[in-house]
This record gives sequence, structure tokens and C-alpha cells, in this order.
Amino acid sequence: MTRKVEPEIMLKHLLGSARIACLFFLCSYSSVSAVAESVVVADGPISISYGEFEGLLVDTPDKIRSDAARDLGDRFAFISDAMARRKMIAEANQMTPEDPDYAALQSQLDAVKQQFIFKRAQSAYALPDLSALAEERYATQMDKYAKIPETRASSHILFYTPPGPDRTALRVKAQKILDELRAGANFEAYVAEYSGDPGSAARQGSLDRWLRFGDPDISPPYTEALFAIEAVGEYSAVTDTQFGVHIIRLDGIRESGYEPFEEVQSRIVEDLMQEHYKLATKAARTRYNLSDDAFIDGEAMEALFAPYQPGE
Repeated sequence: MTRKVEPEIMLKHLLGSARIACLFFLCSYSSVSAVAESVVVADGPISISYGEFEGLLVDTPDKIRSDAARDLGDRFAFISDAMARRKMIAEANQMTPEDPDYAALQSQLDAVKQQFIFKRAQSAYALPDLSALAEERYATQMDKYAKIPETRASSHILFYTPPGPDRTALRVKAQKILDELRAGANFEAYVAEYSGDPGSAARQGSLDRWLRFGDPDISPPYTEALFAIEAVGEYSAVTDTQFGVHIIRLDGIRESGYEPFEEVQSRIVEDLMQEHYKLATKAARTRYNLSDDAFIDGEAMEALFAPYQPGE
């Protein structure tokens, strides 16, 4: 047989349960609050509460924190350092205007406050989503971010001579060999017979690298002559560098192109972040410029600056 429960009895029961829940919550909150405020380190009048120490650990670098967690010696050093900082702060707080260093302390405190407020003002300008901006920047500035310049492979015969001596006879000799090469002579055989560059000579004259125009690691006259050659297999004019006289053959061309967006995205995003930072910095500074309602006492300013004006 089902027992009927009167509405008034049910309501009293529910209210009683609610009171018990509230009491449990208040007791739990009080317990948590008490733990947070309980002192865990004390040395004379200086102390650190549980909650404060917990905050110190959160702001501590991972390695220092983990070392202190594992090793009691490191832990003692961490606690000692934390208390030393608290003692110094307490000593500074007790300084009065009569202290000779009071003005210097206030000046440094003002600088810290200024930096804090300025950074907070900067952070108000939230970084936008840069994904779409980066793609747009890629599309409009491909030459800046993604251009792959044309590169060329080459071989050469070097008629070595140090800078200084007259090269007229050497150029005449090189021109004769160049004419023979253009007429069909064997390039590799001439490399073996004439080249004064042991490294490339061992590779049948190959420089064994792809060069772009103006490559900083190569003598400028060499790349200028190489990029003046019109077709693969043809030769440059006789070319002088600081190493001697060259005959250069064009062995290959890699046409210019563009890297895909994914390859340069990080560089574009970095530039966009720098631009945002500069704009946020400018906006934050503008926020604290003199307003239209500012008052300046011109006569007082003249008097204040008078000692620093250059003499007549």
C-alpha cells in the first residue's frame, strides 16, 4: 500500500535538505579559505601563506619547480629565496621620505608601474586572426615572400694567376682555347690540361653548385658572365676574377618560381605579428598623450628650462 506524503511535510523535508547542503558548502568554503590563508613558512614577522606559496610555484620555471619537488636541498633553497624576497620587500615598504634612498625607490616603482600600465594598454589591442591576412599578404607580395630566383649550374676552366701581374698574354691564350671549344673541342680534356682549380678539375670542371645572380659566395664577375650565357652548353666570354681568367660553360638552368604558401606562412605571420605590435604600441602611447583640455603654465616652463638654455 503506497503511503501518501502531505505537501507540507515534503516541503519541510526539502527545505531541511537545502539547509544541510548550504551548511556543507559554507563549511567546505571556509575550510578551503582557511587552508589558502594558513601560514606555511614564517621567519619572524615575515610569512607566506599556502595560497601565496601556491602562486609562487605557478610562476616558477618548470625546471626549478620540479627540482624543488624532488630534492629537499633544492626545496630549502627555493623556500629560502622566496623568504629573502619577502624580507626585502617588507624592508622597502617601511622606508619613509626621510630615508635618503626613498626618492630613488619611488622613481623605480613609478617606472615599473608605468611599464605595467603600458603593457596592459597594449594588450587591449587583441591580436586578430592572422590566417586570412597571411594568405592575402602571400597573394599580393609573392615576390617578397615566395620568390625562388633562377639558378644556374656551370663548369669552368681557370687559368690561375694571382692579382697584380699583367694578364694580357693569359687572356690571349684563354681566348684561343675558347675559340677551339666553340668549334667543338673536348671541354673535359681541356679542363684536365689547363684548369688551375683542383677542386672543379677533379669534377671535369663542374662547380658542383647552383648559383643565383649576385650569389654572395661567388666572385661577381663570374655570376655576371654565367647569367649572360644564352643557352645551356654555350660558353661565356673570357672572364677575369681575383683568381685568374675563366672560361665558363652553362650546364643547366632552374627557372624562377614561387614557394607554396605553406612553406612561407610562418615568416608572413611573424611579420604580421610585428606590424600588429608596432600599431598596438603606437595606439597605447597615443592613449596617454596630452588631451585638448590639458593646461601648461608657459611662464613656469620658461623658468624651469632657463638654466638649460645655451648661452648667448
